[in-house]
Amino acid sequence: MKITKQIAQKIEGEAELELFWKNGKVVDSKIKFFSYRDMEEIIQGRSPLDALVLTPRVCGICGHAQLMAAVLALENIYTNNNISLKISNKAKTLRNVTLNCEIIQNHLKWLYFIIMPILYKIDKREFPKEKIFEALKSATTATKLIALFAGQWPHNSYMIPGGVVCDPTNIELFQAISLIDEVIDFFEKNIIQNSIENIINITNVDDLLEQNGLMKDVIQILIDHDLQNLGKAHDCFISFGNNSIFKSGKKIKTIYKNIKAKNIKEESFDFTYAKNVTYNNKFYEVGPLSRAIISKNPLAKNLHKIYQDSIFNRIIMKIMEIAYLSHEVKQNLASINLKESSFIKPKTKIENLEGAGEGFTEAARGSLHHSLNIKNGKILKYDIITPTQWNLGNSSNIKNPSIIQKALLNLENEDIISLVFRSFDECSVCTTH
Repeated sequence: MKITKQIAQKIEGEAELELFWKNGKVVDSKIKFFSYRDMEEIIQGRSPLDALVLTPRVCGICGHAQLMAAVLALENIYTNNNISLKISNKAKTLRNVTLNCEIIQNHLKWLYFIIMPILYKIDKREFPKEKIFEALKSATTATKLIALFAGQWPHNSYMIPGGVVCDPTNIELFQAISLIDEVIDFFEKNIIQNSIENIINITNVDDLLEQNGLMKDVIQILIDHDLQNLGKAHDCFISFGNNSIFKSGKKIKTIYKNIKAKNIKEESFDFTYAKNVTYNNKFYEVGPLSRAIISKNPLAKNLHKIYQDSIFNRIIMKIMEIAYLSHEVKQNLASINLKESSFIKPKTKIENLEGAGEGFTEAARGSLHHSLNIKNGKILKYDIITPTQWNLGNSSNIKNPSIIQKALLNLENEDIISLVFRSFDECSVCTTH
């Protein structure tokens, strides 16, 4: 048996993919993450509110999602203590707007910095560097919108139990709408060459194939090189976050069920700092495709009938999520009532509470979970479960491979292996936090 190794770069940190070959095909794999900062230990013994400062520093790409999960976990402690906590629609909307913008900027970088160069290499072409710079400008525009409300990006702490600490004016609201319009304009001109209102209503494969721009390039390369059915895993999806776009739940074939946090389990390994994560001892995929399937998105449902959980659907639905979220952000901004309070002070300080809390949200790469226990005004324990743990964790049982291990089985070409691996949009520092 032959063993080869790939170093996956262009992510937050590095990962090593160890491949086991037999008769020219991958028969097993190990994913190794080497970075480790022990953020969960650093948080222990501190004030509960310190989690709002420390957790956004888990990652430089999706720290905003870490903040959202942390504040939801703290607010859940109030609920578990039977204390009413009021949060205005304005605060909820601002949280969703900034979180969605973080997802948008990540997807743009993933598409232009990682996926397109690999696809063009497979197609024996060079991806134009100027396109990468144009995409970076658009991604930066999305982060400017975050900073407009959150004060900075990354590593802001503007969400707190009871709301947010910004109080935008009409001028700032108009600026935010102008910024999301710039992002939408980039998407319409470069990725799909159609109005975003038309794009979000596409429900079938044929209409999708008729689109132009970068989307057409992606589809054409995948089909021309017969890649559309590769990278399939267990065809099981899970999503924990809830908002106006995403719904929580899990799917095995056609069965939808409610999810319970107590069924989530982590497992450690001696060759990597990354833990895996399972639900009822089963591996589930998280991310844009999972979110779309769980939320019964019409396009995702129709694509799934043809390509299941292949890289075709994984890549297409991530691109489409840029459109869905951009449109949603614009609608959200238009709905904000500036007269509402941004922050409603809790009747009890979080330091005076005891017990457990957990927060679920949807980060760029999939479902993110924070949980903590507090006693005597201090954090006793803090746990973070990230999307990459779901998608790129290892299995201790070769007969039950993880999501990525199953997706890589029987592949023969290293460029295609890289494409399948990157289709999950891995993040090393989040995974090892």
